[in-house]
Amino acid sequence: MSYDFHLICDQDPREGRFSYACGEFENKFQLVAAKGSEKLIVNLAGEDLGLISAPLQVPNPEVRRIFGDEVARQIGGDGWVSEVNCPYDKDTAEAVRAFLMITVIGTKGVLIDPQSNEVINAEWGS
Repeated sequence: MSYDFHLICDQDPREGRFSYACGEFENKFQLVAAKGSEKLIVNLAGEDLGLISAPLQVPNPEVRRIFGDEVARQIGGDGWVSEVNCPYDKDTAEAVRAFLMITVIGTKGVLIDPQSNEVINAEWGS
């Protein structure tokens, strides 16, 4: 079974937010470039846990159409959208989810469950 998330940031997370999250976990998490791709592999202590697509800048009206008014309003402008896939098990997905939630904490960013289209970090953030 695969566990998936959508990461939507108000800025390109490759420009500081991913590094911030790695630091919060004492650099036990790392993001490694996938060979032959712009995707990033989420790695924890040498174990690959998930795959993050390269963040794609999406205009706010498109964010609104796909994810709804609440998400578009929270982002407040264009969103940087990544699909996150955790192909292994629920435990590895939970570790990736924790990493992603720290990535967006204190920002306008959100983490979404694509099955329900619900914001996972509704109680977190700025």
